[in-house]
Amino acid sequence: MNLFEYEGKQFFRHFSLPVPQSMLLTDAEQPAPLPFPFVLKAQVLTGGRGKAGGVQVCRDQAAYAEQARRILAMEIKGHRVHGLLAEAMVKPEREFYLSITLQGVQRPTLIFSPQGGMEIETVAATQPDQILRLEIDPFLRLKGYQKKRLAQWMGLPQPEVDAFLEKLQRAFFEGGATLVEINPLGVVDGKLVAMDAKLVLDDHNRAAKAFEAELEEARSALWQYTPPAHEATTVTYVPLQGDVGLISDGAGTGMLTLDLLTDLGLDVACFTELGGMTSEEVMYRAMELTLGSGRPLKAVLIVLIGGFNRMDNMARGILRYVREHQVTVPIFTRMCGTMEEEGLALMREAGMKTYYDLTETAQALCRQVKEG
Repeated sequence: MNLFEYEGKQFFRHFSLPVPQSMLLTDAEQPAPLPFPFVLKAQVLTGGRGKAGGVQVCRDQAAYAEQARRILAMEIKGHRVHGLLAEAMVKPEREFYLSITLQGVQRPTLIFSPQGGMEIETVAATQPDQILRLEIDPFLRLKGYQKKRLAQWMGLPQPEVDAFLEKLQRAFFEGGATLVEINPLGVVDGKLVAMDAKLVLDDHNRAAKAFEAELEEARSALWQYTPPAHEATTVTYVPLQGDVGLISDGAGTGMLTLDLLTDLGLDVACFTELGGMTSEEVMYRAMELTLGSGRPLKAVLIVLIGGFNRMDNMARGILRYVREHQVTVPIFTRMCGTMEEEGLALMREAGMKTYYDLTETAQALCRQVKEG
C-alpha cells in the first residue's frame, strides 16, 4: 500500500520521527489552519507535485484562498488531487536524501545522498559518488561503524544521527514497510527533520495491515480516493550512455535496478519511469519512448510492482506495443503485485520472458546480452 504524504507523516509521528507541524485540508473554504506563511502541498499518489505547481507558499489569506482552490482542482500526471497538506514553513540549513528499502535488493538497504531534494535516479546516473549504500542486518540493525560512516557523510554529531536512525529503523521494521523515503531530510538548528515522507507498506505484514486499517478508516472519513477516469501518458525519460533499456514504475526501484545491472557489468541506455499509478496507455508510452528513440538496444528490462497498478493492464500495454511495432529486441519483465497471475499469464502466452524475482530477471537479461 502506497501512503499519501500526510499518512506517511502520521506514520513517522507514531515512531517519534520529527516532522514539521501540519494539518490535512479537504475543503478550500476551511479557515487558514496555520499562521502565515505556510506551505500547501497537493496530496496525490504520484511524484512531480512541485514541478506541476502542486506545492505553494501561502503568505497571506488571499494567497491561501487562491492556491487552495487552484490546487484542489488540479490533476497531476492524471491523478486528481484529493486533499491538501498545510505545513509550517521550515528553513533547513542543509537537505539530504535518505531511505531504507527492500525493493529490488536481497536485504534491507539504507541509501543516503547529500544531494537532497533532487530526483535520486538522476543523482545515481550523474553523480554516483554522491550516494552511500549500507546493507542492514534485519536482526542486529545498522552496526556502529555503519552509523559512524553515515554521520561523517552528514557532518552531524554522532548522537543526533544515532537517535534518528534508531527511530527510522523501528519505523521500517516494526511498521512493516518495504520503502521508507525522506526527500528532503532537512537539518534544522542542527536537528534532523523529515520534510517529506514516501512510504510503501507490505500488504502481507501484520503490523502494516493494522496500520493500513487505521488509515483506511481515516481516508473514508475524509474522502474516498478514486483514480481519475483518464490518466496522463506523461512519463520521465532519462537518456544515458549504454545499450540496455530500463523501464520502472517507480524511481527508487528503478535506481536499485540500475545499480544491479551495473554490478552485472551492463550499461543502461535510458531510464524511463512510469511515475506511480499508471494505466495501459502509460505503459505503452513508456515502451514508445524506450524503444522508439532510435538508439540501438541489446535488451530491455521492465520492472513493475503492483500496489494500485494492475499487472494485467501493464501486460496489455507492453504486448500491444510489441505487436504493433514488431519488436525484435529481447524484453525481460519482472512483475509482482496486484493481478500478477493474470499479467504473468498474458505475457507468457505471448512468449515474453517474464519473472517474479528481480535478481533472477536481471541475471537472465545479462546472459542474453553477453551471449549475443
